[in-house]
Amino acid sequence: MKKSFSVKIALVALLLISATSLNYFEIHKQLDIFSHIFKEINLYYVDETDPAKLMDKAINSMLSSLDPYTTYIKESEIENFRIQTTGQYGGIGASIRKRDDYVMVVSVYKDAPADKAGVRPGDLLLAIDGKSLKGFSDSEVSALLKGSPGTSFMLKVKRDDQTLDLKIVREEIQLKSVPYCGYVAPGIGYINLTNFTDKASKEIKEALADLQKNADLKGLILDLRGNPGGLLSEAVNVSNIFIPKGQEIVSTRGKIKEWERSYKTLDNPVTTDLPIVVLINRGSASASEIVSGAIQDLDRGVIIGQRSFGKGLVQQTRKLSYGAQLKVTVSKYYTPSGRCIQAINYSQRNEDGSVSSIPDSLRRSFTTRNGRIVYDGGGIDPDIVTEPRKYSPVLTALIQNNLIFDWATEYVAKKGKNNIDVKFQLSESDWNAFKLWLKDKELSYQTRTEKLLQEIMETTKDEQYFSEIESELLKLKKRFQRSKEDDIENNKAEIKRYLEEEIVSRVAYQEGRIQKALTADNEVAEAIKVLSNPEQYRKILKL
Repeated sequence: MKKSFSVKIALVALLLISATSLNYFEIHKQLDIFSHIFKEINLYYVDETDPAKLMDKAINSMLSSLDPYTTYIKESEIENFRIQTTGQYGGIGASIRKRDDYVMVVSVYKDAPADKAGVRPGDLLLAIDGKSLKGFSDSEVSALLKGSPGTSFMLKVKRDDQTLDLKIVREEIQLKSVPYCGYVAPGIGYINLTNFTDKASKEIKEALADLQKNADLKGLILDLRGNPGGLLSEAVNVSNIFIPKGQEIVSTRGKIKEWERSYKTLDNPVTTDLPIVVLINRGSASASEIVSGAIQDLDRGVIIGQRSFGKGLVQQTRKLSYGAQLKVTVSKYYTPSGRCIQAINYSQRNEDGSVSSIPDSLRRSFTTRNGRIVYDGGGIDPDIVTEPRKYSPVLTALIQNNLIFDWATEYVAKKGKNNIDVKFQLSESDWNAFKLWLKDKELSYQTRTEKLLQEIMETTKDEQYFSEIESELLKLKKRFQRSKEDDIENNKAEIKRYLEEEIVSRVAYQEGRIQKALTADNEVAEAIKVLSNPEQYRKILKL
């Protein structure tokens, strides 16, 4: 019997070795074919080829067949990758975007070199040290603005009809993970976390300390909306602030068994009894889902908002030759209840190469610590679902055409920064001035109703009914066009709110924009309602 067992073990081992050998042979074979093709093309193709570009396309095409998170990072892109994980870089502290032939400043960070030098939102960047920036992309200009702390350059900008030369000394810029914290109601604090850099948990602890220092903190709103994630270790550290030591927050499983891990809280928490509401939406992904998933599974807090993105994949960076790196998906992560919230199965593709979301009918149920039902395969489902903030077509058009931005720039220049604070509100005369300013501006957009009407007109033409109802359809189209003239006034409250947020941001920076936006935030209002009602809070969590 022992002999028979030994034979079986030997056969299994032999099969494994054979399978591994076949796999390595196939890898060697395909690499050999590829290298020959690459060489032949570079030697004999009729036109000159760029080996670096050809290789980049080959690599990126190969990786695109896997998942969006497995990416090749060239040596020239390593600095940007480092900024994403640390939030730290040498530069001037400004956001920019392309506008016509030049790049425009969209915002500046408080007390950063750009702010100190007098750079303002709306400035067009004309030249750096005499070198024209006309035709440069925003990424090209961004690379020129970055550099070693302490180095300086002359920046030529156009503001209104003026051309200004500003000397800027680069500094080490540390982007905040927590751009704002404060009280949104008596006893109810609010912390906005925008990403999971290596300082995220430290900044949350500092924000909590500030809130507890200034008043009696009875409940906390942790805002993870639009937070795309970041470091897995920081997701565990952030969770640890609210969850006891020794509790599993997340586990990872993948092809290489030795890399499978259970991540537990290592420190004593800051608080375990403070009522918490976590806000999420479709933009909350990865590390945001680890935190909200752990808080939900352990019944530590209430989740409010919309279903999260559904990224349950973990990446690891592998160093390559010549300073490059590969960010590769190595495992899936699982929340404390055992669920994986990955919403798309990238290993199964349709014939056209596309991938589909996991249907709700195939999602499996799990239970939280208190026995509440939660599901895998589609992100984190909130305990209380709310409608997301949606912009009307006219406001979307005003934003996309830079009309909100431009009017705010002019308004702040005339009004003066000293006359604006976070409580600022547009007067009726300000609103009328904005509408008058818009009259000679280009503003074209199509409402959903107009799109449907256009589809009807096209369909009737295809089906040869158009001639019979042409006059009625054209009358209807003109009626909608007349109605659009009233869209500005009909959406007055929404447009005014966005204008006020933009204007306040010019004086109080990102912190001020967030603070101003909170005054009309439906999800924050819902969170305040839950935290102000201990009985409802306990009922949701089955405490």
